[in-house]
Amino acid sequence: MKRQLRTLGRADRPRLRSARDDAQSGRPLSDHVTTVMPLPWREQIAMLLPPSWFYRRRIAQEAAAGEPELAVLDRLMRRGGTAVDIGANQGVFAFAFARVAERVVCFEPNPDYARFARWMLRGRAEVHRLALADKPGRGTFYVPHSDEGMVLHLAGSLKRTHTQFRTIESYEVEIGTLDQFALADVRFIKIDVEGSEREVLDGARATITRERPALLLELLSGTHADPGALAAEICASFGYEAFIVQHGETIAALPAIAALGKNTSWGTEIESRNVLFVPTGS
Repeated sequence: MKRQLRTLGRADRPRLRSARDDAQSGRPLSDHVTTVMPLPWREQIAMLLPPSWFYRRRIAQEAAAGEPELAVLDRLMRRGGTAVDIGANQGVFAFAFARVAERVVCFEPNPDYARFARWMLRGRAEVHRLALADKPGRGTFYVPHSDEGMVLHLAGSLKRTHTQFRTIESYEVEIGTLDQFALADVRFIKIDVEGSEREVLDGARATITRERPALLLELLSGTHADPGALAAEICASFGYEAFIVQHGETIAALPAIAALGKNTSWGTEIESRNVLFVPTGS
């Protein structure tokens, strides 16, 4: 356990830098001394807890705060097969998937959270420290800080989506595509990548065309300018229908999104931040 909780050594530290410092100094990003973003103390303590206790609590919290799909996964996906969690973070969806799917495959570019998920899931899922997009390569991963100085790991993205924050750290990550993994019997794909959902889909087109899984995308958290147009475009491009989970049932997504009058479900009657896509006619 000490090995899992040790402070990152110099060789382990991702290359991080402050966008605010760059703006103030005028120096290029590469000229800055790198810093480190360790896991928050809550996650470090969580690694000492029994995983089942930790995840049951986190699933209940998230199901009540924007991800109601966690409470009804057994009704949204076919039992067995492979479930994919892209943007796994702590591994909450991965743990829930493991109750229904035979195989769970996760992708998380943040090295600390990939390590956290791998330790806490204890073999329930395969965890890849990798960002997914529409083509392989390397890219910059941006993680904002709140004005109070808290590192907002959950808001990390390849697109520097959360520009409202003055301080943004960044580091280089490996990028792949889901199609590179040639996964078989894929029955459910969840994507929560803070604004890069469409690129991830493009890099998974062969998998989606071949397997026709259900898709769950976080489109209603404010990271997309027009989530209704994006949802409609995904439906047309992939041959899917869009729904939202509301009070344990599914409702048509496109009219519900249009009725929001904004690009987020926060502060509205809609319970979910996600849009569920299922193959047309299924």
